[in-house]
Amino acid sequence: MKTTKYLSLAALALMGTFASCQNDDEAIVSDIRPADVVKVNFSVGSLDGVTRSNPIATDDTQREFNQGDQIAVSANDQEAVVFQCTNADQQTWAEAEAGKFLLWKQSEMTFKAYYPATTGTSMTAFTLPADQSTEAKIALADYMTRQQTCNNESGTDIYLTLERKMARVIVRIAGFNDQYDDDEKTVSNVRIYSEASGIADGNPTGSSTEIQPYAQGSYDDWAEGWRQNSTFTALVVPGYGDSGARFIRLTDGEYNTLLVKGIPAMEAGNSYTFNLVVGKNRIEVASVTVQDWTTGTTLTGGQAEEQGSASTPLDNTTTAWTAGTFAVPAGGLTYSDAITVSGDVTLVLTDGETLTLNKGISIADGATLTVQGEGTMNVNGSNGNTSSTVAGSGTLVLTSGTLTAIGGTAANVPRYGESSNAGGVAVNGSVTVNGGILNATGGVGGSLSSYTVDARAGAGGTAISGNVTVNAGTVTATGGNGGSDAAYAAGARAGDGGVAIGGDATITGGTWTATDGSAGAKGPSEDGMPADGTVGAGGKAVAGTVTDNR
Repeated sequence: MKTTKYLSLAALALMGTFASCQNDDEAIVSDIRPADVVKVNFSVGSLDGVTRSNPIATDDTQREFNQGDQIAVSANDQEAVVFQCTNADQQTWAEAEAGKFLLWKQSEMTFKAYYPATTGTSMTAFTLPADQSTEAKIALADYMTRQQTCNNESGTDIYLTLERKMARVIVRIAGFNDQYDDDEKTVSNVRIYSEASGIADGNPTGSSTEIQPYAQGSYDDWAEGWRQNSTFTALVVPGYGDSGARFIRLTDGEYNTLLVKGIPAMEAGNSYTFNLVVGKNRIEVASVTVQDWTTGTTLTGGQAEEQGSASTPLDNTTTAWTAGTFAVPAGGLTYSDAITVSGDVTLVLTDGETLTLNKGISIADGATLTVQGEGTMNVNGSNGNTSSTVAGSGTLVLTSGTLTAIGGTAANVPRYGESSNAGGVAVNGSVTVNGGILNATGGVGGSLSSYTVDARAGAGGTAISGNVTVNAGTVTATGGNGGSDAAYAAGARAGDGGVAIGGDATITGGTWTATDGSAGAKGPSEDGMPADGTVGAGGKAVAGTVTDNR
């Protein structure tokens, strides 16, 4: 017998009910139905996979829907029809609302289906349940959707293959270190953290969410805890990962709270098993297995490695960052010299701390600086300097935290002067935003002083010299304001505002706001002579092309 189950959405005009969640060889249908009723079959992952809303089950029970499960299906402008499983053993279904069914109104229609059919859930929106502690509750976290255009071919059902939008995390207690007595080798109060709290417009949204997982295994009533080989399962919103965030929390047999920090990058439809060895004062991630959730196939290239490797605390004498992991120390840190990055470097922004770079940062060609954590990083181009950083075309990858990059302010032209220096670049390189907050602002252009005929003031510094790619998070790009003019400055020009992004901007997700800077203000008159120079133009938010693929 094949394992694929099908749900036939056929409305019975006279009876008002139908039942069909059946195997290929176990069709349960009515002989009485309108000629234009749509019959829909669906599966998860592939027709060789399994349909299920039992994300924690195995074998045959994983291939069945739970009693009370509801699936919503719509077609073109027809209102969605909700179907409910009325008998889990027989896999029979009935309309949740009698008399509502789908009809073929055109020869070709676009069908949309999503599970679960709960309040607030749609094809593009879902709120992750924080309580997944029972089979029924974790089933409601198994968000799936499908959109497909089908033709009305006589006698042919349509098949919709639902796609999983969540990732599955299984935490297994693989063992305990020898420091524990036998009666202390238990865990309790296990929690798993999702990087986001839901889906909005098809993208992850919201902050990290604590989940009470579904527990299985051996529970010791006397010790009030779960023994070795117990598992804890939760469905989470997939994402790019956040090494500074909590991932797993539990209480050991001595009532100590232990943490695993660093949510790894996860993909929808994959299942991640983390084998933990519990020790006093720490948890070791002994191994990680990544599998295709539907087929169970192990993915040898799966990325779910333990986050939060050993880091070196920064001090303000370390201005050349080479390969390795650095962390902002307690109390924060301020640099007065320019920073250079070479190789692959990870920077952890410690929660609650601020790192300030007052002469910018340059990322060498081929180098990558990955910024993680929940702290703050301020990068300022130097003021009135031709260039505070060396050229670089490497990449800064922002995964979390807040990064504010401000181009340097240009120097003003002094009285009787002829020119002034431009502001320095804040970030010399490109930036990819996979999470967190990026604020990029061009520097302010230099202003004129009186008696500066034919003078030229420097422009404000660029915040980010290269391209910016936004995959998630929140990005605000603002051009710098132009400088002001002055009296007795005929033929002189104040400096233009700096550009926020010197290259192109490509947006695939997240929130994007771009605003050009304002022109400079007219300066004051002097000895009855009005300001007669030229004010600086406002800087552009993006110097290149903006491509919005959302």
